[in-house]
Amino acid sequence: MTLKRIKQIYLTICYYLTITSLACITPWTLSCAEETATASIESRDPLHDRTLMVDHLEGTQVFFRTSSGNSPVASLDTKLFELKSLGKLLSLEPNTAPYFLFTGKPCLGCSLERGLFVFKANQGKPAAYAYPGRTLEPKTKQILLESRAFFGQCLPGRADVLVFFQMERVDRRRQMQPSILVAEAGKDHLEDTLLEKRGPSLKKILQLVKKRVCSEIPGETRIAENQKINIHVSSNSPALNP
Repeated sequence: MTLKRIKQIYLTICYYLTITSLACITPWTLSCAEETATASIESRDPLHDRTLMVDHLEGTQVFFRTSSGNSPVASLDTKLFELKSLGKLLSLEPNTAPYFLFTGKPCLGCSLERGLFVFKANQGKPAAYAYPGRTLEPKTKQILLESRAFFGQCLPGRADVLVFFQMERVDRRRQMQPSILVAEAGKDHLEDTLLEKRGPSLKKILQLVKKRVCSEIPGETRIAENQKINIHVSSNSPALNP
């Protein structure tokens, strides 16, 4: 066999080995490409973009934008008046829409107290909470309810939360009874938990406020229209003034 013939056989073998190798690699390569494309599409979903934020408010409407400055989602009609944006809550779950925290009233120019409301950009029905502060008895001005509220990274190792420390007077002859409510950003909704024992320390949360990872919502004082306040209480929560 001539040297030229040997070279031809060698080149032919190399050619078929290369084709076979590519045939084995191609399915895996396509699979990776499909997964990458899927992940890319998910990451571009504006409703699940963690940089999604409130751009501005117009009446009851909320308009959004991302960190790039785009307005990729439709405005949200909260149906609330005297609307004010406080911030947002992020879940630890992947591909989860941010939660947005607002204060507002359900009617225009009415005497109803404003409350705290938590929306998702694609959901019109909010989670609603009482606004923090002091509620006084109309005649004696005695404190019936006192609460402080915080939001953000207030509990290390957990998703963003909305935390309420509450003190309620359930009987005039007894001391005010404490309770703690934690609303944590979950995948589909806020997960409310009334902590019976071993609640978070208010003192530690205030330290996180100083670090600017947790924020306190300024409270306000109001006169009670109805003295019957229905709040679940716990006997193992810290006082409101550490």
